[in-house]
Amino acid sequence: MSTLQQKVVRTTEHALHTGALKSIDTQIEVIAENGIPFLLRTLANLKRKDNAAKRLKQAGETTHNPFLPYEQDLYVDELGEQHVCLLNKFNVVDHHLLIVTRAFESQENLINQNDFYALALCMQEIDGLAFFNGGTQAGASQPHKHLQLIPLPMTPFQPLPFSDALATLPTDQIGCADALHFNHAGIQLPEGIFDHPKQAAKHLTDTYLKLRKALELQDDGVLSTSAYNLLITRQWMLMVPRTAESAAGASFNALAFCGAILAKTPEQANNLKQHGLMQALQILTTSPSA
Repeated sequence: MSTLQQKVVRTTEHALHTGALKSIDTQIEVIAENGIPFLLRTLANLKRKDNAAKRLKQAGETTHNPFLPYEQDLYVDELGEQHVCLLNKFNVVDHHLLIVTRAFESQENLINQNDFYALALCMQEIDGLAFFNGGTQAGASQPHKHLQLIPLPMTPFQPLPFSDALATLPTDQIGCADALHFNHAGIQLPEGIFDHPKQAAKHLTDTYLKLRKALELQDDGVLSTSAYNLLITRQWMLMVPRTAESAAGASFNALAFCGAILAKTPEQANNLKQHGLMQALQILTTSPSA
């Protein structure tokens, strides 16, 4: 029986061969601000930039649902009864996976235990960073509920730009990483939690709800009426409330809050560096009236 990782590799090779996979080329720069490293990606050289920008625009199209039906060439595997695993068609990182509800659910719906079970099935095999963009203000480009998973390490880091800071999250209660100067809450996860996906799903659900309560995020019982980002590794869970979709002329999704930021042009990248990357993250998570 093939492992999930083997299926990912095989599907990637097939999707590249058929042209179903449309990778977005970027150039990488490591930026340090007050001892905190960032990974700044900028769409690739002029020869390929127009193509990359076109693909980035396509990735944000919401005029049709790319998951109903999904492209068969991007299909990786079943994840329980309610989810499928797909390759991200417009990937910046190799082997970027989408964990998608089989039937339509809104991306603004609360994440539930079935969602976390599907994620845990993936993370049992793949050491990665999972993330969720809760609403358009949090960087969601598709309205159909999906979590995302990228493999670690995030080169050239071991494993993430903010790893050292996030390692300081508390282990026994909800808290903050002092070095990260944006609004957030997080906690360390029990060692080996993903060895048992059903138990992991229950623990992740409980922790998710505790984080929402700590940050005073609002919902109507089904939909989250507060925008937020969620990030999960095998070591920790982090939640970030969002009060703005963009700052310093750039749009941000969940990956920004582990230190990975995407700029569409060199001018946008330079503007971000002059503005301050951490300051941009503060703007994204601070109430305008604060």
